[in-house]
Amino acid sequence: MALLKQGAIPIGRMLFIPKEGGISKDDLEIESSGQYEVSEMPDRIVIKNAECCRAIMVKVRTKE
Repeated sequence: MALLKQGAIPIGRMLFIPKEGGISKDDLEIESSGQYEVSEMPDRIVIKNAECCRAIMVKVRTKE
């Protein structure tokens, strides 16, 4: 499992992960301290903070 990104996502903001090497959202393992939404675009994967009142901490890794 390779760590792709780690950090905080403020209220209403997003974290972008470039689609390098043909990865998809199904290839990711996401660990967070709150609710989030994942969507896929042609060039990136988007993780959005879905909490109403606080920032969340996120770790994004690839599955083995």
